Amino acid sequence: MTSLITRRTLLKRTALAGTAFTMGVRSAAAEAGLPYTAEQIASWLGISTAVYQKEELGARHIAAIRDLGIRFIEVTMIPGCFEAGDKDQVEEILGECKRQKVSIVSIHGSLQLKYNDPDEQKRLAAAEHLLEEIRFAERAGARIVVAHFGTNDQSRKTVTELLEKTRDYKIRLTVENMRGGLKPYAAFVDKIGSERFGMIVDIGHLRDEDGVNPMVKKGRAADVLAEGGRRIWHLHLHETFNLKTKPDHRAPMHPDGIIEWGEVFAGLKAINYRGVFLFEDGRGENPQEWTRLAAEFPRNFTARYGP
Repeated sequence: MTSLITRRTLLKRTALAGTAFTMGVRSAAAEAGLPYTAEQIASWLGISTAVYQKEELGARHIAAIRDLGIRFIEVTMIPGCFEAGDKDQVEEILGECKRQKVSIVSIHGSLQLKYNDPDEQKRLAAAEHLLEEIRFAERAGARIVVAHFGTNDQSRKTVTELLEKTRDYKIRLTVENMRGGLKPYAAFVDKIGSERFGMIVDIGHLRDEDGVNPMVKKGRAADVLAEGGRRIWHLHLHETFNLKTKPDHRAPMHPDGIIEWGEVFAGLKAINYRGVFLFEDGRGENPQEWTRLAAEFPRNFTARYGP
C-alpha cells in the first residue's frame, strides 16, 4: 500500500476525531458559536483532483495541493486527466503522494459510463471498468469509491456484483446523489443493506420541489442532511452562485457565493459526520483560485460565522 496513512489508521483517527467532536471541539466551538473550529475543519480538509480536469494530472499538481496545507485528495477518473489504466501516471501520482504525505482518501469513478445502463452488456462493461478503478483505489489506500450508480434495478445489480467481487477489500462504495433530494438514495442504501455501501452527498446537486438548492435557504440544511444521516460517509462541497446562470461547483466561500455554510456544517455535526470535508470543482476553469479558496475555507468560515 503506497499511501502513508492506511485506511485502518484513517478510521482510527476518525474515531479519535469523534472524541474531539464530543469534547474539545464541542467546548471550543460552542464557546465561539460554531459547529467546528477552524483547526478541526482544516485537519480533515480535502480536495478533488477534478480541479485540474483540463490538464494531465501529475506530480506538480499533488505538490501544489500539499503546499496549500491540504493532505487529503479524491482522484477523479477523467480521460485526459487521470486514468487508472495508465501505469506510468499511476506510479507518478502514488509516488508523489508518498513524498508529499498526501493521502488518497477516495476515488470518483468514470463520469462517462452508465452503471445502470438498460443495455445489459453496456452495464456489465461499465461495472468491469469501475472494478479496475476500484483496484487502483485499494492499492492507493483509499477508503471510499464514489460513483453515479443511480437507484434503479440495474443500479442494484451493479452495486451487489461489485460488493461481491470486492468482498475481501477494505474499501467501501458510495452512491452519489443527483438532482433532487436524498430520500431515494437513502432508501437505495437501505435496500442494498451492506455495511460497505453508503452515500456521498454532493450539496450542489440538491434541489427542493421548487427547483432551488436547499443549501442556500435558511433552516433547510439540517433537515436535508438528516434524510441521509448515518448513511452519509463522504461529501462533495462547493459554492453556488446565481442559480439560473452559474448554479454550482464553484470555489467555496467565493464573494459571489450564496451557500449557507454555517447551516451546512451545523447539519453535518448534527448527524455526527465522520468523513473528510472534501471540496470538488466540477469545471476546472480556475484551478489556482479554486485550490486557494478551498485551503482558506477553515479561516474564512470562522471569520464569517464566528463571534
